[in-house]
Amino acid sequence: MLGAFLSAIVALGLLWHAGRDGVLVGLAGESASHGLGQGTVALLKDVLGY
Repeated sequence: MLGAFLSAIVALGLLWHAGRDGVLVGLAGESASHGLGQGTVALLKDVLGY
């Protein structure tokens, strides 16, 4: 039980540091805009593909 608790604390700490350093925002921006700038057809394919 203690191992699971410590693993959760370490994982939350890593997420905190990634958020603070801007890594999470960068990843979200890259994944959200990979269809932008390639034209309307590529963007529509991306949106409708979900």
